[in-house]
Amino acid sequence: MFRNSNKVYELIGVKVLEKEPKKVYAGKHAGKSYWVLIITCETKPEINRIQVFKDKLGTHGEISQEQMWQDIEQTNYADKRYVFYCNLRDRKYDLIGWKELANSSIG
Repeated sequence: MFRNSNKVYELIGVKVLEKEPKKVYAGKHAGKSYWVLIITCETKPEINRIQVFKDKLGTHGEISQEQMWQDIEQTNYADKRYVFYCNLRDRKYDLIGWKELANSSIG
């Protein structure tokens, strides 16, 4: 069994390439929807997927939980670079916050 981690991992230079809607099918969170973001990360190139659960957002970074969830749903993260703040759970990274990097527009 893998342990949950409260340690906050800082991933710098993250670009979101696409998103995939997912749903929890078992356990106490059955029926909840979440996103998987397909990413590139400058400081940790081996990380290419981040899970996003609405109830975990907003604990780090500069943006509220509601704004982050809305930005993901509306793809408002396109062509930007971020610092992602994540927890590691069962070998998967869960997004808990982000900060947009200055001059982050690509193009």
